[in-house]
Amino acid sequence: MELQFVNISKNYGKKTALTNVNLTLHEGVHALLGPNGAGKSTLMNILTCLLKATDGKITLDGEEITAMGARFRDMLGYLPQNPGFYNSFSGYGVMKYFADLKGMKKPQDRIDELLELVNLTEDKKRKIGHYSGGMKRRLGIAVSLLNDPKLLVLDEPTAGLDPKERMRFRNIIGKLGFDKIVILATHIVSDVESISDNCLLLKNGEIITTGSADDLKEHIKGKVFNTPMSQEKAEEYILNNSCANIIKTEDSLFVHSVSDEKPFENSVPAPANLEDVYMYYFNEQSKTEEEK
Repeated sequence: MELQFVNISKNYGKKTALTNVNLTLHEGVHALLGPNGAGKSTLMNILTCLLKATDGKITLDGEEITAMGARFRDMLGYLPQNPGFYNSFSGYGVMKYFADLKGMKKPQDRIDELLELVNLTEDKKRKIGHYSGGMKRRLGIAVSLLNDPKLLVLDEPTAGLDPKERMRFRNIIGKLGFDKIVILATHIVSDVESISDNCLLLKNGEIITTGSADDLKEHIKGKVFNTPMSQEKAEEYILNNSCANIIKTEDSLFVHSVSDEKPFENSVPAPANLEDVYMYYFNEQSKTEEEK
């Protein structure tokens, strides 16, 4: 299976959200990384046909998805950033409602299987109004998997999940990536480093680089440093350098930083992680800019 984005652009009046996005994706987990305002949700909404691109096209195995219509929707699973469920419905009721919308016959076994997968079996009769944010997010993941989609699109899927739930989620997605195209849009880098086959870095509406987590970490080799420092100096340094953080051990304190040049004489090279990659490419991006 091959999914292609060909020169996808999106304008809102004079404001440009996406510019000439070109990607070719196959089965596996593809992490779409970028800060708020990068254009992740816009790209996801175009892929799921909720928005129309200003220019360009998306094809699945050579056929434009807009022309496929219901055939494309039958292959698609989607978890939006803010899924809306009726508070008066139970968890099971929501699953049954969406199963009916998808035209599924005798969906009982599939619903039970998915509720077990997302750890909601014991809460399936509770009203959605009594669900926590994390429970609603897990229910959304289950809904997106109802039709066993070949293309799964997840927009900020771990928002609201506690660490244990996020670990469960990573295990689920890691398994799904073997026979599906999974696109996971997030700015929580730690959720994808261990499960992604491919990372897509989106900045100001443009894809700036792609590659495996290991490939991207290799790109910034020699640009990550640890520097022993007093707490007072460390706190002062990170106030003026957003690509740095304090790391404490039992008997020492040092600043972990990402920089093109060695920041201090006593700085020593450190191995890079995907979060370092994220900080290197997106440091100057405004954190207050609204999502495009």
